[in-house]
Amino acid sequence: MPVFGRLETEVAAKAPAYKFHEVNSKRIHETAKICPKYFQKIDLKEGEWGGEGSVTCWYFVIDGKAVMSREILEKVDNENQSVTYNVIGGVLKETYQSFKFIVQAIPKDEGSLVRWTLIYEKLNVDVPDPNAMLQFGIDVTAEIDAYLIQEELEKKTIA
Repeated sequence: MPVFGRLETEVAAKAPAYKFHEVNSKRIHETAKICPKYFQKIDLKEGEWGGEGSVTCWYFVIDGKAVMSREILEKVDNENQSVTYNVIGGVLKETYQSFKFIVQAIPKDEGSLVRWTLIYEKLNVDVPDPNAMLQFGIDVTAEIDAYLIQEELEKKTIA
């Protein structure tokens, strides 16, 4: 019997929504530079960086363990500032039949909200919910936010 699940969280950020969306859609290749604490590297295996249908391998550290996730960039929705990744290999496929990440940046008067949605099907009922992956998304959001704020400060200093 399939066991489907969905986890969602929203993280307040100081950087504007369009900047977050840019990192998640057009600047994917910079993610290891932006978040070196969490990502070791990201390799493009098929397609173009940020292109729908592109396949990437994400090498990251979660719970102190270095792992890999192979993912297809399924959808880039510029109007709603969201991206959808479908996991097709790696650590998450060891315990989940299917796994998707949706990351959406929502504009606010000041800054943005970054919504992480995890949609998954467990291989069996004993598999725990992916709370560690949700926390990973929260942590990565904070790291990206700090980078984007610093990047903006540096631009203002140069100008």
